[in-house]
Amino acid sequence: MANTAARGAGWALPVLELFGITVLAFLVSLVAGVAFIVPMFVLGYDLAGTAVLLGATAAGQVAFLAVGYAYVRVRDVPVPVRRPSKRDLVVILAGVVLALVVATGLSVLLSVLDLVPDSVIGDVATTDPTFLLGLAALSVVLVAPAEELLFRGAIQGRLRQRIGPIPAVLGASLLFGSMHLANYSGGLASVVAGALLITAVGCVLGALYEYTDNLVVPVVTHAVYNVVLMVVAYLTI
Repeated sequence: MANTAARGAGWALPVLELFGITVLAFLVSLVAGVAFIVPMFVLGYDLAGTAVLLGATAAGQVAFLAVGYAYVRVRDVPVPVRRPSKRDLVVILAGVVLALVVATGLSVLLSVLDLVPDSVIGDVATTDPTFLLGLAALSVVLVAPAEELLFRGAIQGRLRQRIGPIPAVLGASLLFGSMHLANYSGGLASVVAGALLITAVGCVLGALYEYTDNLVVPVVTHAVYNVVLMVVAYLTI
């Protein structure tokens, strides 16, 4: 009985801690975005304009980067980063294809089930399609590095230390998906379905990290995946 309780505590404590880190990252990101927007409002910029929205997004991603970096330093979580080998490049290519297949397949399933959520990004892009290209560029230089450091490097790395690699991938991916709930609007079921789609893509990224032991691999995979989605959306809007 005591052993069962100890195992339960071994799962619960790190999960609760990292759920707290995810909430903290979200709140710091929100504050950073507001801190960027307020001066823009005072200066008379259009808050719905592409430049302001991209700037606010960048500010939020810098917050993710800061929280992830602080956490790996405080908890001494090793985050291996090195130049990709030829094998890593093959894994990246396979990972991009797999992530796109997973996302496309689940999107079709959600459509069949009438659970496709409205996209906040899509709403903005309808007004100014160049927003998508800005997001694509931002994904390469900031979004992918920041989110991968936080969710794969910090959160998955810490979970791996405490509960093993497979639960770590699943746990980090669920938190990754939950962070994207704000990307969707509509009914609760469709919003959750959209976040679960992101969770599935997160599992692909997490598996790549575990397989290669190199954070650069999921970072590049994430960046290319986002660029493909944004460019396709731009061309078809």
